[in-house]
Amino acid sequence: MPSLHSKWSKQSKPGISEKINDAIKPKGALKPRVQDGVKKLQLQIKKLDSMLKNLQERDTQLFQRIVEATQKHDVRTSKILGNELAEIRKVTKIMSSARIALEQIELRLTTFSDLGDTVVAIMPTMGLMKNLKSSLGKIMPGAEQEIGQMAEMLGGL
Repeated sequence: MPSLHSKWSKQSKPGISEKINDAIKPKGALKPRVQDGVKKLQLQIKKLDSMLKNLQERDTQLFQRIVEATQKHDVRTSKILGNELAEIRKVTKIMSSARIALEQIELRLTTFSDLGDTVVAIMPTMGLMKNLKSSLGKIMPGAEQEIGQMAEMLGGL
C-alpha cells in the first residue's frame, strides 16, 4: 500500500531543463499576468481586512472584560486577560504591517501596468517622430534637432 500512497500524492518535480525554460521563456503576455497578480493581492487584502476586524472585536471584548475584572478587584483574571490582549495587539500590528506591504505591492503593480499602457500608446508616435524628423530636417534644420531630442526622451521610457 505505501507505493500506491506515494504514487497517488507524489507531485511531479520539474527537471533542470524545465526550470531553465521557465526562467528564459515568457509565460504569455505580461499585462494579464500583472492584472491577475493585482486581483490576487486585492483578495488577500480583503481577507486581512476581515481578520483585522475580527481581532479588533476580540480586542474590544477582552478590554471590557479586563475593566470588569479590575473593578471587581480580580487581579489574577485581569493579568491573564491583559497578557492575552497584549498578544492580540501584537498580532494586529503584524497583520496591519502585512496589509500595508500588500497595498504597496498592489500600487506598484498597478503603476507598472499603467506605465506599460502608456508606453504602448506612445510607441506609434516614435515612428511618426522619426519620419517627421527626416521630413522637417530638409525644411527647418533647428526643428530636426529638437525632434531628435524629443524622440530620445520618449525612447528612454
